[in-house]
Amino acid sequence: MLALAFVAVLGVFGVRTAAAEEDPKRAAKAFREGQKAYAAGDYRRAAQSFEEAFVAKPHHDAMWNAARSWQKAGEPTRAANDYAHYLDIAPAKAMDRDSATTALGELTTRLGRVEVQKAGATNVRFDGAAIESMIVYVAPGEHVAEADSSGGPVRKVFSVDAGGSVSVTLTPPPKPDPVIKNDDPPPKPEPPPKPLKPWVVYVGGGLTLAAAGIATWQGLDTVSKKDEFQTAPTQGKLDDARSAELRTNIAVGGAVGFALITGALAVFLVDWGGTQKASVGVGPGSLSVRGTF
Repeated sequence: MLALAFVAVLGVFGVRTAAAEEDPKRAAKAFREGQKAYAAGDYRRAAQSFEEAFVAKPHHDAMWNAARSWQKAGEPTRAANDYAHYLDIAPAKAMDRDSATTALGELTTRLGRVEVQKAGATNVRFDGAAIESMIVYVAPGEHVAEADSSGGPVRKVFSVDAGGSVSVTLTPPPKPDPVIKNDDPPPKPEPPPKPLKPWVVYVGGGLTLAAAGIATWQGLDTVSKKDEFQTAPTQGKLDDARSAELRTNIAVGGAVGFALITGALAVFLVDWGGTQKASVGVGPGSLSVRGTF
């Protein structure tokens, strides 16, 4: 049978801080209301009255009354927290300690046990309700733990199974790294390396000069054969002049081709080991390549 000692005890969810000033008259009135409500079978109101009495005048016996009232009201979570509070503050030889231990053991098979590590956080809240006890019993499922800290709000979502136990650490968020302002402009990207060496240009220049020499020689030969044809026109001399002219054109085209290819390689593909600028110019009867390497 529930022992209704004439004392006041707090049974609010997880709260363990008593009022700054005790008020015995208020405690006595609230406790009598709890007794009447309990006798009438209004266990919820009885538990609330016993908790109100505890706020006015704390004592461990009344926590037993509040815990039993919550259990009979079908509120296992609030009952378990009040039983735990009772066991925390009651003397070792308290009359109802063994009964409270047994009742708490039965309730915890249906609840989850949460151990809170604040780690510098304050104003801890579970699902929006303020708590101060560092061991709290909650209904199975997902819950939200929140707290305040100098570094900002702390929030952690956790789950606990029936009969299970979890530890929730509320750690302030880490301070962001200081932003280092750098006014220096970003470095310009390095151009991709060029695959060819300068000797390619030298070889191309040699081939260009050789083709130009051949073109010059063929040009002189063509002029000579045209003069011979004009002096004594014959079909054989005309054919020789035309063949010489064709060879001259081929030689000139080869010289121009070698020059263009060599110039392009020099500008775009040759690694000169420094800054290079080049240009190629073609004019009537002339070819020029200018550059700084």
